[in-house]
Amino acid sequence: MFKKQRNRKIVAQNNRNRIINKRYSSTMKTLSKLFKLKIKTLQNISDAEEKAKEKVATLNILKNLYSIIDKSVKKGVIHKNTAARKKSSAGKLYFSTIQY
Repeated sequence: MFKKQRNRKIVAQNNRNRIINKRYSSTMKTLSKLFKLKIKTLQNISDAEEKAKEKVATLNILKNLYSIIDKSVKKGVIHKNTAARKKSSAGKLYFSTIQY
């Protein structure tokens, strides 16, 4: 009897953790796609004022992406080297696009 209760608890914990992990990975993918879309729109804009506004919006998305990647590492959803690779590629993409 005790073993069945323990198994139920373990199954419940696994389900809860799976949902939490999926939330982090899903948010990470969504922000990555949104970031790449913003980069494409930023490249196509010619107006200076509009481009400045779009740079700020893209930078905010980049900050949120960095944050969610760091939280994913903290929770153990992804490995720290994977996080470093994702952050590095996003940063390179952003800074190569804005060209100071």
